[in-house]
Amino acid sequence: MSERPLIPRIACALLFLSLTVTTLPRLVALVNNARTLLPLGYEARREKQMGPWYASVASLRRELPPHEPVALIAGPPDAESAVFANYYLYPIRTRLFVGRNDYRNAAPDPTLPKTIVAVTADRVARTTYDALRDRDLRAGHRVVGAPTLSEPRATFILPIAASLDGPAPETFVIEATIANPNPAPAEVRVTFWPKGLVQTITIAPGATTKYYDFVHQLFGVLDRGWVRVDSPLPLRAAFYFANRGHGDATLLPNIVGPATGIVAAPIYRDTKLFVINPGATPVTAVVGGVSFPFDPHAFVSWPVTNMPRVSGDVYAFVATRELNGRTDFLWPR
Repeated sequence: MSERPLIPRIACALLFLSLTVTTLPRLVALVNNARTLLPLGYEARREKQMGPWYASVASLRRELPPHEPVALIAGPPDAESAVFANYYLYPIRTRLFVGRNDYRNAAPDPTLPKTIVAVTADRVARTTYDALRDRDLRAGHRVVGAPTLSEPRATFILPIAASLDGPAPETFVIEATIANPNPAPAEVRVTFWPKGLVQTITIAPGATTKYYDFVHQLFGVLDRGWVRVDSPLPLRAAFYFANRGHGDATLLPNIVGPATGIVAAPIYRDTKLFVINPGATPVTAVVGGVSFPFDPHAFVSWPVTNMPRVSGDVYAFVATRELNGRTDFLWPR
């Protein structure tokens, strides 16, 4: 009998055995997984298969208001996860945004969801715009890498302190660096006016404390005003008004008293006059020939189209925006 018909049979047998060796463990795993899932309900099966990510979705679905729309915010790498979150959160209505900038640019839309859910490949979680903003700023880089520190002094008064967003990518912050050159710790009191918010920070001997968003990190607000820093020991510090979106920054002066002689310079768009009363008593100042009362610790601004004339026991300066988006400050002499 010829042996030739045996060759294809042997080849087929060898092929079958090789496939069995490579696929049998996977097949056994699938069967065991199916047996494990069989007695479970739908939600338990999903959680078993998808792990902590689905568990976070299920928990969030129980927490969210069922009849309010939700904004799902995810970075570009996590956009696919946001699509799945949209599916599994049904019937809750959702709207997808690729990144925080996409969401804040939709601010004029009256239908913009106020409830925010951050989506990553690891989990979904209810959050706030402030928290998302702080996460982005914390992960980024300060505009000023090597700040110019002042000579030692015990008090710093900043004419403007802000933590605010404009249309993307405009993000305004105060980048602060405070160094304690003393052999003793410094208990530093920081006051945000005109709200009157107070925080105390401790700087160890010889230590330097840095802030990427001074106002929000200390006071938890998105707002603008002015700041007073008081220390029992002389400190060296630098405070910059920075626009993260444009990568520019201005070193802020330290107010030492009333000043109204604003230096003449070109003004551009969105020009504003700022007037501060750094004192604890009311004062009256003349702005453009008109007398105005200013409350203690006041921080007031007006839009202007030309250089204003200001006089009185106040501190006045002008902010103007160049066409390239940079903010220029015109300080008093």
